[in-house]
Amino acid sequence: MKFFKNTLALLTLVIAGSNAMRNIPSKDLVKELNIGWNLGNALDAHCLDKLDYNKDQLASETCWANPKATPGLFSALKNQGFNVFRIPTTWTGHFGNGPDYKISDVWMRRVHEVVDYALNTGSYVILNIHHENWNYAFSNNLQKAKPILAAIWKQIAAEFANYDEHLIFEGMNEPRKVDHPNEWNGGDQEGWDFVNEMNAVFLQTVRASGGNNAIRHLMIPTYAACVNDGALESYVRKFPTNDNKVIASVHSYVPYNFALNTGAGAEKTFGSTSDIEWAMNNIKRFLVDRNIPVIIGEFGAMNRDNESERARWAEYYIKSATAMGVPCVLWDNGYTQGTGELFGVIDRNSYRIIFQQFINGLMKGLGGKKTVAPAPTTTITTTTTVKVQPTNNNECFSTRLGYSCCNGCDVFYTDNDGKWGVENGNWCGIKSSCDNNQRYCWSERLGYPCCQYTTNVEYTDNDGRWGVENGNWCGIY
Repeated sequence: MKFFKNTLALLTLVIAGSNAMRNIPSKDLVKELNIGWNLGNALDAHCLDKLDYNKDQLASETCWANPKATPGLFSALKNQGFNVFRIPTTWTGHFGNGPDYKISDVWMRRVHEVVDYALNTGSYVILNIHHENWNYAFSNNLQKAKPILAAIWKQIAAEFANYDEHLIFEGMNEPRKVDHPNEWNGGDQEGWDFVNEMNAVFLQTVRASGGNNAIRHLMIPTYAACVNDGALESYVRKFPTNDNKVIASVHSYVPYNFALNTGAGAEKTFGSTSDIEWAMNNIKRFLVDRNIPVIIGEFGAMNRDNESERARWAEYYIKSATAMGVPCVLWDNGYTQGTGELFGVIDRNSYRIIFQQFINGLMKGLGGKKTVAPAPTTTITTTTTVKVQPTNNNECFSTRLGYSCCNGCDVFYTDNDGKWGVENGNWCGIKSSCDNNQRYCWSERLGYPCCQYTTNVEYTDNDGRWGVENGNWCGIY
């Protein structure tokens, strides 16, 4: 692993959405995507049977019990090491009748606003269409679905035409034969053909939409975004060979009984790794080995009061994907307790990470891969130069290399210089006192740093007194 060993770093902060765009192939772009997070059950929430969309276009964002997205949410996750944000978005209920299928200006503005929240952290963003009810993958639906897909993407592409390569479009989410026996088992020829034709419409529409969209990085899914043999075989036969800015989009929640199953057979212990190996081997054999860039746009293991097992699973899963050069985007639906699919990892109101050990497992799975995204390299709209001075604390080796000492003792990477940790999305050196298991405050054993400056108590529980610094929870001495 290479570190920039300057004792004085210059960071240039830019505002996302400017005009210049790097003309690089997707196989190079995905190398800059480390690990991502889904804003699930928010903009993709829909309550068509309960809400009057004509009265309030924005009510759907919160109708599945999640709060409205905020800039602080993305900043808190960026500080954990995430540098990709997928924004699942449902457009049904927010557009009119054909032939124009005009998207509500109010809804488009809100989607645009949330995309900017994420981009302004210096991260990458994937914007898609999600939970639609008009693109079911049946042959008799194809001619009806094609013009809707084209109209929706023509408008989205025009809205973001001048955004740079940090914004990625994803044509569909898990397109499949809904309520059919083949919905989730890998599909059949009818479903595969439908998805391939819809993918072609998406690519053609965006490429012709002007601005930077001629070279925008685009993601296209397999049938149901699955990694089954038949779906992948059909998919690769139609994958474009004349466009080097197209990325395969797949999802994989494996092992099913550990990761996703809410019924009989569900397991709390992460045992066999064979299902993960099967999924990764299929991705490698059909996609990676054919030089097709891949993003696992959804993955996860729901909470079963088994965080240590989930952390082990997370490290193994990410390590397996990272070894192939495939970035993964964690599914988070905002739910952390109760029944059902509990994939939430962060309190979206307070920004407190609820399952820090699990998040640490994800980051450990990256190994030596850098966890901080490069800043956008586009034309600068507003520029501020910030000098980052190394700490004067001489308790660890990293200060001579221009990096601070870690507050905690968790080792993420080791090289010839020493042991490295990651805090607030940045590399830091592990202090020598950690070798003696010397801790600095009670919160570190829970995965939270000690407060360095504040003494203001924001919250008190059985563990101790909590403060907030830089939008993150910390333990007060």
